[in-house]
Amino acid sequence: MDVQTCVCYCTDRSYLFPTLVSALQARAHAASHIADIIIVCFDVDAETISVAQSICNKNNIILFSRSGKDIDGAPAMLGRLYLDEILPENYRNILYIDGDTQIKSSLNEFLARVPPEGRFFASADPMVFLLEDQSKEGESVRKHFQEIGLNPERSRQYFNTGVLYFNRSAWAVIAEKARTIIRSQNTMSRFPDQDILNIVGIERVLPMSLSWNFPVFLYNARLESAVQPKIVHYMSQPKPWDGIFQPWQAGDYAPYPAFVAAYPEISGLWKRSSPLRKIRYFAQQHYKRFCETRKWGHGAVHALVLDYEAKCRNDAKQV
Repeated sequence: MDVQTCVCYCTDRSYLFPTLVSALQARAHAASHIADIIIVCFDVDAETISVAQSICNKNNIILFSRSGKDIDGAPAMLGRLYLDEILPENYRNILYIDGDTQIKSSLNEFLARVPPEGRFFASADPMVFLLEDQSKEGESVRKHFQEIGLNPERSRQYFNTGVLYFNRSAWAVIAEKARTIIRSQNTMSRFPDQDILNIVGIERVLPMSLSWNFPVFLYNARLESAVQPKIVHYMSQPKPWDGIFQPWQAGDYAPYPAFVAAYPEISGLWKRSSPLRKIRYFAQQHYKRFCETRKWGHGAVHALVLDYEAKCRNDAKQV
């Protein structure tokens, strides 16, 4: 009997290297009888596909090579909007994960929690916790949500699209609506597919613990013990494959050189940062750590994150 659940990534050549690392971690943390691991590549050259395919074959990962025409010429990041058309029909439940992530612990328990018919799981985007914050940052968030047409109540449900666990039938409806909007737009918003997915899908979302989509900057907020991150999402620049920068440590960087050591044929896909850029990242991350610790490490914003986590965990117990 075919497996009915998959963990899926969408990528182009520029993001294939970190995506492979995350997919290998997902394979190590998901039992093969529970879920397949799939990478969908868009417009990746045949030589690179051959190298990646060999690595995937050795690690029980499925790789699909597709043309950008299969997603209407859209960027690979929008590939998630076409998964209901691309993936084989046996996959009824799909855990989509961005490539700039690392899987830190078992996915089995979460994958066993099947999304209800017509619904999907997603974590609150960090912007949600700034809605009541009386700062320029908070004002910017409120203005953005207003501009995309979300009222205050819906704004509090705005979700991040880096990790999504959805029922395929629900996703087919949501994705088709999103694709229709994208085709009709001449310009993109600040967060293109994420904003559109919220506009068309927010009524179907079920809150998911941040442990399954942990924004890496929240390490600066001393929240890891309360949240217990299982999937870490390295939002914004730099990324962990760029080097060791606050707030992550050597252990977050280590999987990338280890991957190249095991598969040297993939080394050409590892884009290295210049020494000057590394200096900039070092200074940037220290400054951000100072600011984020003050904003997120205590007080009202910190309490909102903890309240959200408590609600998600309580809801999970009742499923």
